[in-house]
Amino acid sequence: MAPASHCTNSVRQSEARPLTDNKSVSAGRLASGSVAVITVWDELKPVIARLLAEQPGAFASHPSLDSALVPRTPPIKIRLTPWAAGAAEERHRQFGDDVELAVGWLPYPPGRPARTRRQSAPGELPELPDLLDPDEVTVTLSEPAVLSSGHTLHHHLTVHNLTGGELQLATNGGVTAVVVDPQTRETAGGFSGVQTVPLKIYRVAPGGSTSIPLLTGTASSRPELGYAVPPGEWGIQVTLTLGPHPIHSPRRRTPILPLTVTA
Repeated sequence: MAPASHCTNSVRQSEARPLTDNKSVSAGRLASGSVAVITVWDELKPVIARLLAEQPGAFASHPSLDSALVPRTPPIKIRLTPWAAGAAEERHRQFGDDVELAVGWLPYPPGRPARTRRQSAPGELPELPDLLDPDEVTVTLSEPAVLSSGHTLHHHLTVHNLTGGELQLATNGGVTAVVVDPQTRETAGGFSGVQTVPLKIYRVAPGGSTSIPLLTGTASSRPELGYAVPPGEWGIQVTLTLGPHPIHSPRRRTPILPLTVTA
């Protein structure tokens, strides 16, 4: 369907309303008396599809393109990855308040208050877990952590079990890092995309080690840093679930491990 600006017999609405509502349908009656109505979703759906094709990875989350699964009432929530801030500017200019945009963990445009409940950003847990006991469990990175600002790194965390019993780690298939300032220990950001939640338990034999997939993102959670953690020397921390139960098993944080963010 052509955009509303090029269609004399259609009118875009901020939300779908009955066709008999004259206040929401101001123009475009055909000779038969019917009205063609363009909703926000009608215009937004092909825009999402085109951006998915032209810039793979630009979305951290977006509505399903299956119309039957998507609420049609604005604001429609879209989260873009930090390197796609330019796409956020274009979508905001095109749709205004009909689309609630976020880039990484932060709202777009800068300073806009969220109108719906947002996902918790890294470091917003009510209480941070204690650090690992270095006499029982230690961790190392399997390779130096280096990635570009605004992007994501898939690497591995090696867990060493120093105890005399088997160590079990409940995960969703891997673990996710939080980016921290190594000087102040304040959280700076992390991965802002959607993750699956299958339960996978890693077992580490007494005195043994195992490698676990590690996901590190650089979406900023602090407005003063911008939408992405800027280039520089940072740190990462990972919260490990020490047991087979993802909710009730105790959790412990790793010490700060080195992270280099490049331009």
